[in-house]
Amino acid sequence: MYAGLGAVLLGIGLYLQFGMAGVSPADRSHCEQAVEKVYGGSEETKSTLLPKCGEPGMVAMMDARTSGAGAEQAAQSIAAANRTGLVGILLNCALIGAGIGALGAAAATFRQSKKRAV
Repeated sequence: MYAGLGAVLLGIGLYLQFGMAGVSPADRSHCEQAVEKVYGGSEETKSTLLPKCGEPGMVAMMDARTSGAGAEQAAQSIAAANRTGLVGILLNCALIGAGIGALGAAAATFRQSKKRAV
């Protein structure tokens, strides 16, 4: 039972952490378009910022930039996006840890039952 639960928790945690993008494809596309619009004249700046469009904070920053939001409002949007991203990472890591713990419990249970059988 522990092995099945551990495999499921570990699989879900790994998928959520590494298999899913940090932002939706629509948000990423919107961010890339905003970077092109705002920084179109600077290839160096574009090449630096475009890969970061997969991060929630970058998407929030470009949304604030294109909407003309003030500095305080932009900072609040970026902070909220980064907090949400951090909470997601913590939950994913908790699932991975629980999966590893359950697999360890399964291994310990198996080892105990094997000793009893001998």
